Amino acid sequence: MNAHILDETHPLEEVLVWGEPGIEALLGQLLPQSRSLFRSYYEVPRARGEFACMSALIKNEGIKIVRAKDATAELLQDRFIPSLPASIHDLKLALRQRADSYFGIYRHAKQNDLTKDSLFEITPEDVYNEVNRDMDMILEQDISQYGEQGALRLNYLLSLSKPWPMSNIFYGRDQSQVIGDRVVLSSLRWNIRKPEVRIFKDALHALGFGSAITDIREGTIEGGDIAMFDGCCFIGVGARTSLSAVKEVCRQIGDSLKEKNIQLIAVVNKRQEEESNFFISPTSEHMQVMHLDMFWIPLAPDLVMAYTYEMDQRDAVLVTQEKGRIITEKLGSFREFLRSREIEIFEVNEAEQKNFATNLLNLGDKRVIAALSSNPRVNAELEKRGFTVKYAELTKLVDGYGAVHCLTAPVRRKNQVTD
Repeated sequence: MNAHILDETHPLEEVLVWGEPGIEALLGQLLPQSRSLFRSYYEVPRARGEFACMSALIKNEGIKIVRAKDATAELLQDRFIPSLPASIHDLKLALRQRADSYFGIYRHAKQNDLTKDSLFEITPEDVYNEVNRDMDMILEQDISQYGEQGALRLNYLLSLSKPWPMSNIFYGRDQSQVIGDRVVLSSLRWNIRKPEVRIFKDALHALGFGSAITDIREGTIEGGDIAMFDGCCFIGVGARTSLSAVKEVCRQIGDSLKEKNIQLIAVVNKRQEEESNFFISPTSEHMQVMHLDMFWIPLAPDLVMAYTYEMDQRDAVLVTQEKGRIITEKLGSFREFLRSREIEIFEVNEAEQKNFATNLLNLGDKRVIAALSSNPRVNAELEKRGFTVKYAELTKLVDGYGAVHCLTAPVRRKNQVTD
């Protein structure tokens, strides 16, 4: 398969997703927020239903969906897996033991998180009981989809093979991103998420994208910080992505970008980058604007949507390569840079940003899938500007601090200039 993305506003043809959240996400609900990276209460069964509805919206627009989860399940069929439970019964016992352990260790921290989120009617015991109840239901659904051995192997990998469950893996943009004709693999910031990249790498090989893969081995970089737009590859630098990783992208594929007349632009919040290096867990501010797509998104060739308070904390930095040496050049504020390119900024306020207004999926041809219908001003303005807006209604999926854009990783868009 050929990966190809030159601009996020071009018509979408094929998109990679992980798949619906599973037992690994259930186990994450027993961890403190500082480790799980979720809000304190996350309803996994309802989130699974929302994921299915979102996928249907995308398919109904004639866009091909490829699922890394299914590719992973197939790869695991013939793989030797040390310590693999002998049966579904043994898997259930191991999962319950893991749930018991998390509950015992983190019960008081979980209570603090629930209280902080004003969820006074929910107790850690309630969460624990829901996890145990929902594990059986989800496991039965996995058995129906993948068979007993497939469900056993997949759930062992995601929930038991590492010290922490891969609870966030269903946010399938973060692990990789297509830049031009290269699939750039991420280097994720927080330990609970780091194992996801290897799984996606194997799945991408199995799906036929292996020859396009580029590994980033310096710094940290996450797919939600990357956007192709207006002859630029924008990469946010802040809570999750480091400038050193952007420089590594330049070393690896800078010549390829130059051949395509694409500039590499780092969008830098220096304070957040420095804080992320220092803190042992993300702050609430870092979670709310963790990636570029949490506050800025291209809509049309001359139009972006942005939460301008965060945008005004950012500088645009041109990153180039000359005879093997990486050169950075400050171009002014991010807002000034966009204005210099005559890009209009459709501004959203803080409440709309926190309600994931910018975290939409652009299908091209002035069609978008928005996370929620509960941003009436934004949605009305989009429709006034001629956009067709579909609503995924991700009322539960967003409780992991991500929405439609975070859940999808486009791998091929039609080049409007030449096709």
